[in-house]
Amino acid sequence: MSQLSFESLFLAELPAVPPAEPAPARMMSPAEARKQFARVFRHTAPNMRRSEVFRDFITLAASELDMARIRTPENIESSRRICDRYQPSDLDVMKQLFCLMVEGLAGEIHDFLGSLYMEQELGADEMGQYFSPSCISRLMAGILMPGAQETIKRDGWMALDEPACGSAGMVIAFAYWMVEAGLNPSEQLYATCTDIDPMVADMAFIQLALLGIPAKVVTGNTLTLQASRVRYTPVYYFNAWHERLAFRERFDAMKKFLASVVT
Repeated sequence: MSQLSFESLFLAELPAVPPAEPAPARMMSPAEARKQFARVFRHTAPNMRRSEVFRDFITLAASELDMARIRTPENIESSRRICDRYQPSDLDVMKQLFCLMVEGLAGEIHDFLGSLYMEQELGADEMGQYFSPSCISRLMAGILMPGAQETIKRDGWMALDEPACGSAGMVIAFAYWMVEAGLNPSEQLYATCTDIDPMVADMAFIQLALLGIPAKVVTGNTLTLQASRVRYTPVYYFNAWHERLAFRERFDAMKKFLASVVT
């Protein structure tokens, strides 16, 4: 069975929902997209546990958005093993789920997967996985925005570190307020996100990738500094963030050296 390809995901059609009467095309609201996602998801591979299907969907989607690994033999083999567990019709439905996820994120900068994760009760209680609603994340991010704007005005961009990122709700909330303030998260925000749960880290990576937020997403333990995987979102490569971070590191090192000489 073939791999669930990134190109085919965008070519997949959304689930058919015939309107009562002809109506002009419109963008689906995030709430509508989540509702349709949940409805389609419930009927995907009905013989398997919902948490298992969701994990496989997230793994496949994250793998296809990882530009550094998308064509590696390991990535292809991993995706093939997952796809082999599903019927072709179920894989077609997963493509529809991907499209609904893209639609939901295109309608608004918000934590689509985190909200869905909690609504469908897919979290691991033993790991304390209770994601904050988008409204709470936005409230917290909004409080920090004045200082963030000063940093961006002074340095041109700012860095944000989330040591237990979950689905990256706080980073997404920050990006929301930046757009509201006329700023550009793709150019003026760099996030480092870490989570110990591989699937949750993948959720963060998918959303930051689709929202165009430059980020380093680490699957690992923030306390022990052990990591099993590091991924960078596509815009990290597109906007040359490697060079920008390297320049900032050299600049800060020079400032530190000059300060030591002066003192």
